[in-house]
Amino acid sequence: MKKRRLTIGIAATVLMVSAEGCSRHYFRKDADQEVDCVIAEKGGHLDHGSIYARADSRMADPNAVDCPPMPPDDARSHRLMVCVDGKKGYPHWNQNGRLGSVEPALWMQSLPGADEGKIKLDLRDAMQVARLHSRQYQNNLETLYLSALDVTFERFRFDHQFFAGSDFGQDFRGRDAGQLSQSALNSGVGFNKLTATGGEMVVGLANSLVWDSWGSGSDALTSTLNFSLVQPLLRLGGRARVLEQLTQTERNLLANVRQMQQFRQGFYVDIITGRNSGSGPSLANNVGQNGLGVIAGFPSGRNGAASASGYLGLLQDQQQIRNQDANIAALRDSLAQLEAQFAANRIANRLQVDQARQALLNAQSSQLASKAAYESRVDDFKIELGLPPDLPLEIADSLLDRFVLIHPDLSAMQNELADILLEARQGAEEPTQELIDRTKSRIGELSERLEERIAAADADLEKLDDKLPGRRKAIALVGARIRSTGADVDPRVYDEKGLMKRIDFLSMRLPQIKADIAKTAELSQSLGKSSDQVAEKEDSKNKSEDGKDGGLSESIDSTIDLAATLSDLLLELSLVHAEIRLQGISLPPVSITAPEAVDVARLNRLDWMNARANLVDSWRKIEFFANDLKSNLDVVVDGQIGTPAGRVTDFETDNSRLRLGIEFDSPTARLAERNRYRESLIDYQRSRRDYMLFEDRVTQSLRNTLRIIELSQINLEVRRTAVQVAISQVDLARLRLNPPVRVGQQAKASPTSARDLVSALTDLLDAQNDLLNVWVSYEVLRVLLDFEMGTMELDPTGVWIDTGEVQAENTPGLPNGEAYGDGLPVDPAGPLGINSPLKLADPNTLDELGMIDEDR
Repeated sequence: MKKRRLTIGIAATVLMVSAEGCSRHYFRKDADQEVDCVIAEKGGHLDHGSIYARADSRMADPNAVDCPPMPPDDARSHRLMVCVDGKKGYPHWNQNGRLGSVEPALWMQSLPGADEGKIKLDLRDAMQVARLHSRQYQNNLETLYLSALDVTFERFRFDHQFFAGSDFGQDFRGRDAGQLSQSALNSGVGFNKLTATGGEMVVGLANSLVWDSWGSGSDALTSTLNFSLVQPLLRLGGRARVLEQLTQTERNLLANVRQMQQFRQGFYVDIITGRNSGSGPSLANNVGQNGLGVIAGFPSGRNGAASASGYLGLLQDQQQIRNQDANIAALRDSLAQLEAQFAANRIANRLQVDQARQALLNAQSSQLASKAAYESRVDDFKIELGLPPDLPLEIADSLLDRFVLIHPDLSAMQNELADILLEARQGAEEPTQELIDRTKSRIGELSERLEERIAAADADLEKLDDKLPGRRKAIALVGARIRSTGADVDPRVYDEKGLMKRIDFLSMRLPQIKADIAKTAELSQSLGKSSDQVAEKEDSKNKSEDGKDGGLSESIDSTIDLAATLSDLLLELSLVHAEIRLQGISLPPVSITAPEAVDVARLNRLDWMNARANLVDSWRKIEFFANDLKSNLDVVVDGQIGTPAGRVTDFETDNSRLRLGIEFDSPTARLAERNRYRESLIDYQRSRRDYMLFEDRVTQSLRNTLRIIELSQINLEVRRTAVQVAISQVDLARLRLNPPVRVGQQAKASPTSARDLVSALTDLLDAQNDLLNVWVSYEVLRVLLDFEMGTMELDPTGVWIDTGEVQAENTPGLPNGEAYGDGLPVDPAGPLGINSPLKLADPNTLDELGMIDEDR
């Protein structure tokens, strides 16, 4: 009796332990490890070596992964977890705790500039922040992970699947004659196996222990070894049918690894340029089938290229706002000069003054709207990066500093000089020595500060000399393209001699401005001395009839004239320096034809590789569904060997059974199978057409991108010339506002001088913005071209490696270049520890290494 109780206790203990199984943690870690290996086999990797967000990410979860606390819930909805439909709910929902917030508390400390209270991002910082915090990026990594999970399951289907189990039962009956109260403990182990040809094999070993609680002596202990094999010969058999799901999931994973790499490239495109860069990994078939579309957009507008969005778009908005600042400063200065002209009776009609004031007010309103729109776009950019919109963020990058044609310091000086003139004119009715001294001092300070800007202009002029060979080459190329297309473009746009003459003029005019400013500073000092002498000599007897001090009036008038002269020189310096910087702007050359670009893309585009694979997948389904049309013809083998009671290891043939058989079913009812087969034939033809469309779309997009690139190269010179013309207009309008004085006559400004000057300044602003748009759009197009050809390379932080000039000779995939092969680069820190393209292994080599399993 004690022996029986011991047996029952052991059996119960085994059942309790095995019923619980392995922990959640074990299964999760096991899945992670297997997925890492599977992805590495295909040449891919997960960022940071795992699927989990980094600890400094906004998406990080510091809580237990397998037993997370309950997140914040809606109060009314939560009551349905406590009691639903009058039934008590699960009582332990709160056993892991409850969260007060979904977002981790300290994630912002890792952001650039967080210590200063305002996040500052340059291009590289923006990409690092986006990769760390972007929800879209994390979602695509998880999709790649899930695709690898599918592969692990399909591989598991062909593995030896072991099983073990036991059960215990007891019948309780009375002691009537012939009744037994039996107890039984049954246990068994075994495995099943699916072969590559469709055979299903099951092998098992079972033990049975039976005893009678009343001690009738009917106890028995037996063992049984059983096996079965079913091998389909026609329908549902054969490698084409049986291996299809495994083949498809393996190919899907390879496609998703490629698609993830292309998504990493496209993620840079999306964040930096704002262009839609296609889809990432997918759990469905036909991964990457949609391609990228015409990603550059179609030529439109005066500049021919769509405006940039994303990071570059924000930089462009910043520069346009700076251009507006310079425009407002010039308008304010012009208004001050017009008011001075009107006060001096050089302008007979106040309408011109009001026109200038109206233009200034309009410009200020436009700037306010531009700043508000910029802030809205920054908020949208924060969301794309994965940051909250209320986070203080500053986009700080020197990429577009070359387009600061008019330096902010010069604009600030113009505003300051306008304030000086306004204060002096308001005090001219009753001038004081203090006002004259203060005005003189501020003019002297401005003259000294201008020396720094003159030195900067000299430095930019020297840099321009170094850039001249490239500029002349670019102009020659533009001229050749214009002549070859027969386009009606002003020849001065691509006139090399005109370029050299203009640079000679700038080289001559800059020293003259420098000398004039120095002369103005000297006059300011001499004016100060003379005003002091006047103040000492004049007294109340020398006052004029209207009560004003004649000496002070003369001094304040001279001071105002001097300030107006300096304002004039300041504006001219701004324009000359702007043109010097303008002439130094250039574009990295792109010299590759559309057929060459298509050939490069055909060899390097990862989604093109996937498109070819998708077509073969559709073709392969024909054989898969054709198998369903065959007859069922299966070979069946099953049997068992047992032992006598009490001898659990003594297997005897007398206690054995073996059955061999063939099962056949004619294909008389195959309507559903027929329809699926016919659908597969139609799907294949559709896939062929889809693939042809994919190729056509790629060709169309590359031709379109290169077309806009060529257009932008021409348009840059056209818009550069437009800026030059606008600068000349401002210069001429300024001269008409201050015409030279003729002997015996009072200088009179043109009756349209205000309108002309306002129009010239507006044209200059528009031309500056157009030039900026062409250059930024060209940079976007260079990124898109590299991405579309499949040759884009990223550094470890996810930033594009700009190779500069694009030529057919140094492009991977062309005869003189090096093709990437049928795969993609592997992360150096990945599980494989290599940094080279994925190469297809030689089957003979794999066979020698024992890596080919016939059953798989």
